[in-house]
Amino acid sequence: MKYIIGNEACERFSFYGMSTILVPYMQQFLGWGHNTAESIYHYFVAAAYAMTVVGGWISDRFLGRYRTILWLSYGYVLGHAVLAAGDLGFRVPALFIGLTLIVIGQSGIKPNLSAFVGDQFRQEQRHLLDRVYSWFYFAINVGSATSQLVTPWLLAGCAFGALKLCENSATAWGFGVPGILMAAALAIYLAGRRSYVKVPPAGRDPNGFLAVLRTRLSGGEDAARKRHGEGAVEGMRSVFRIALVFLPIVAFWALYFQYGSSWFNQAEKMDRAILGWHLESAQMESLNAILILIMVPTFAYAVYPALERAGIRMTMLRRMAIGMFFAIPAFLSAAMVQSWIEAGAHPHIAWQVIQYVLISIAETMVSVTALEFAYTQAPRSLKGVIMSLWFLTLG
Repeated sequence: MKYIIGNEACERFSFYGMSTILVPYMQQFLGWGHNTAESIYHYFVAAAYAMTVVGGWISDRFLGRYRTILWLSYGYVLGHAVLAAGDLGFRVPALFIGLTLIVIGQSGIKPNLSAFVGDQFRQEQRHLLDRVYSWFYFAINVGSATSQLVTPWLLAGCAFGALKLCENSATAWGFGVPGILMAAALAIYLAGRRSYVKVPPAGRDPNGFLAVLRTRLSGGEDAARKRHGEGAVEGMRSVFRIALVFLPIVAFWALYFQYGSSWFNQAEKMDRAILGWHLESAQMESLNAILILIMVPTFAYAVYPALERAGIRMTMLRRMAIGMFFAIPAFLSAAMVQSWIEAGAHPHIAWQVIQYVLISIAETMVSVTALEFAYTQAPRSLKGVIMSLWFLTLG
């Protein structure tokens, strides 16, 4: 597990480190407006998570999780290298080529690494998955928090007061360091190759989801049960049950990802001086990950057990529902701050802490729980696809 956790921390540093500076990079170095930069950022995030369906299908059908993660990681590393090379004088082509390669690389890692974690545990160890996925999510946010503090500083020219150590190569460093961490993620993953449980791909299954669905639509449930068996029909039903649970989460993520664009531009118009130190707007995004680092173990080891002892059973569905509720006051708080700005005020950045605390509580309850839910509820042959379905909600 240590290799998988290490890989995930480094890969998340690379992804969030790069995506955190995308909007300021497009605005400050390419001269694009807020609307253009925000649109490209959201299209990129949507594509990155939507393509996980392809990565999950490749894994389940052809390569298995281990090889899918490995092979597509090389494209991921190359994408970061292209972004960093844009500093040589071809920034716009490098931006779109690099982002495309990262989308392809991400498609193999996001759905499969989460499922790969579950593969390492035998049936009698499944009771450990709750806390294992909590620590897996903790690793995600170690990488995220670190990168969101470091890469905005690199893009700002490695500034120490008035001294800027890398001003002439700021974008190369800003995109290059995440690339180095992605290369480290690949190296860590390879280092553990002899210790992994490698579940083979299911291959083409005549009783797979699409085959059962086609029979069900053309001949009814009795025909599907007769041709494919009760287990296959139940597997098809489980996919729809999981999809139904995930459906309302789409709206949650649509709001959540505003913090990388709208909340950044909001921070640009606020007073960001803290004890004589100037906070970069993009660095404020690291607060989400820092809060998650605190909240994940707090909820896993204190909040949920305390509620259980009080007779309040915190099922996975209940956790996700309560988490989505917390997103509402988060965005009401953001709207309140925005109304002050539009009225001509110049509020302090500390006002954004409220919305970050609320959205971090929401994320802790929704996302950590959903990882476990997706893996435990999915049929064995569809675990990659179901994980992809979860990440598709993020897109």
